[in-house]
Amino acid sequence: MLSREQQTTIQPIKNKGFVDLDAVFTENGWHKVKNELDHIIFTKFGIESDQFEIHLDKTQVHVVVPLKNSSFAYSTSFKSYFEASEYVEERFNEFIL
Repeated sequence: MLSREQQTTIQPIKNKGFVDLDAVFTENGWHKVKNELDHIIFTKFGIESDQFEIHLDKTQVHVVVPLKNSSFAYSTSFKSYFEASEYVEERFNEFIL
């Protein structure tokens, strides 16, 4: 039997607006630790303190991205899934280089 964390890790993303972003993270060995329609968190085994977070409210998509080689993170908001997804993917690609 899989633990709740393992089930979240392998479960398809619930918010289909971020399915392409989910593929980018999973192809690079990252996984979801939170998988809700309005809240998604990606991290990587061994570096769980580095998290990419997406949180939705009624009017905006809020994202938090870790700063490379730092214990700090940057937060910003967007009005659309597309803008937020593009931003997170760009920051993620910079982060893993």
